[in-house]
Amino acid sequence: MSGRIVVMWDSSLLNFVLIYVNVQAIHGQVTLVNNMSFFVSFVYGMCDRKARLTLWDDLSHCADRFRSEPWVVLGDFNVTRNGDEHSASRRVTKAMHDCNSAITKAELEDMRGVGFHFTWSNMRVGSEAISKKLDRALGNWWWFKMVGDSYAMYHPHGILDHSPISIQMRDR
Repeated sequence: MSGRIVVMWDSSLLNFVLIYVNVQAIHGQVTLVNNMSFFVSFVYGMCDRKARLTLWDDLSHCADRFRSEPWVVLGDFNVTRNGDEHSASRRVTKAMHDCNSAITKAELEDMRGVGFHFTWSNMRVGSEAISKKLDRALGNWWWFKMVGDSYAMYHPHGILDHSPISIQMRDR
């Protein structure tokens, strides 16, 4: 746990080795029972655009370190990437440009997703309701080469304002 990030796993299915923790991310290496190994980063982007700049720098550093291995990044980025990821506004902001530039620089791409498109809700109803896609799962080139048929499952919010994410992988 990093204050805002909760990571859970079944130790009979995988081994997680912590590499680095900061305020906005937990980075580690996962080894599955079939000995497949990959890097994973769990993120919680700060709400403030300027505070998120350190997250983008962190992901760039990790991209350099993990470039030759499968790497998956998932969590709450606290920013949408495109206008269609906001229920009430199509406006493209500087924060969205920052996010997209960082993702491009880190050579990451969105993983195919199933479940809920909007992953966050302000939990209001009617004209005050706002929903956004703030949570996502991304992979690098090696991730898609090794586990290309994987996908992100965006689960129901339940009592939370965010959708929990799990990565579904086919047995190989």
